[in-house]
Amino acid sequence: MMSEGTMHPRSRTVRPGRIVVGILVAALLVLAGFWAGRVTMQPPAVATDLPDAEVLVDVTEQTLGRQLNLNVTVSQPRRVLAANALTGVVTSVSDTGEVAVGDELYRVAGVPVRAVQGATPFHRALGLRDRGEDVRQLQQALVALGLLPAADGTYGASTERAVKTWQKQLGIAQSGRVALGELVAVPHLPSALSLDADVIGPGVVLAGGEKVVHGNVGEPTFVLRLSQQQARLVPESATVTISYQSHEWQAVVAGTENDDVGDTLFHLRAPDGGPVCGVDCGSVSTGGEIFVRSRVQVVPPTSGPAVPVAAITTHPDGTASVLVVDAAGTRTARPVTVLGSQDGVAVVDGVAEGERVQVLAAGNAARGAGAVDPAPPASSPEPTPER
Repeated sequence: MMSEGTMHPRSRTVRPGRIVVGILVAALLVLAGFWAGRVTMQPPAVATDLPDAEVLVDVTEQTLGRQLNLNVTVSQPRRVLAANALTGVVTSVSDTGEVAVGDELYRVAGVPVRAVQGATPFHRALGLRDRGEDVRQLQQALVALGLLPAADGTYGASTERAVKTWQKQLGIAQSGRVALGELVAVPHLPSALSLDADVIGPGVVLAGGEKVVHGNVGEPTFVLRLSQQQARLVPESATVTISYQSHEWQAVVAGTENDDVGDTLFHLRAPDGGPVCGVDCGSVSTGGEIFVRSRVQVVPPTSGPAVPVAAITTHPDGTASVLVVDAAGTRTARPVTVLGSQDGVAVVDGVAEGERVQVLAAGNAARGAGAVDPAPPASSPEPTPER
């Protein structure tokens, strides 16, 4: 018997249930590690969407290329071209836009104000025996309208008769003279002109001096503004087709720069280096900035016999070939030159429309487009054995 206060160590009894649980946990860990190793070390599965056997495809004539539809910003400042010099009530206002020689802009008390090409402002009334550049500009307008044979800068009897004919056509008094304010000099015609709607309109009383006729200054600028992501899709060799009203212009990239917000600006010019709009620049009415539609050719169009890219085998020396299958089923490796490709189709030189080529099968997936095979002899390609 032990004395009170003596401590005995407690005997530990191992329960059989715990042993079983431990063995199960260890087994599960081993199985999990084995499964993870299998998943990690196994090669990736072969795609199952390839055909199980070779597929024969007819060679067709196609045109490949890629276009992006993007907006082009057209900018052009405008200035006042002429102030009104007539007094009275505005009786009509014409629809402005592209204005040609002799076109009517508006009427004051029934008197029409017309556009005439010229750099010299009309500053006086014109009549018999007047001389000067303003007379010449009037005469050139009469020539353009088919009312006068030639312009000499002198207001003679033939000019007076031509003016009377013009006045008759306009339905106004045939005085043979042109009052100050009836003509507006525009540097280039046809040109896009506009009238200040805040100043002139039917029923408005004009006292003279109102700045009403506005036109373009200088040539328009055409800029393709793209985000960084868009800009990566457009090479500097891209060609651009721009559509505006009834016009269509070709453009190329003349230079690029980045703006403050990180966008890339592609500055466009005509292929000859001139303005994009060429002889039609006068018809471009911006009033600051406008956006016009464009088609950007990022992949040049290529036409010719087309085959699936998966039918092409690339060889170590950089050459390519396809398996051409004749009517008897004989397969012949034929060298081809890839001229262009897009969306899984390639235009090649070396086969003809109507021939049949073999597309590689799933079991031979490693030989697909871009895969490397031993190069066939250039002189007499060996046929590929049938499967």
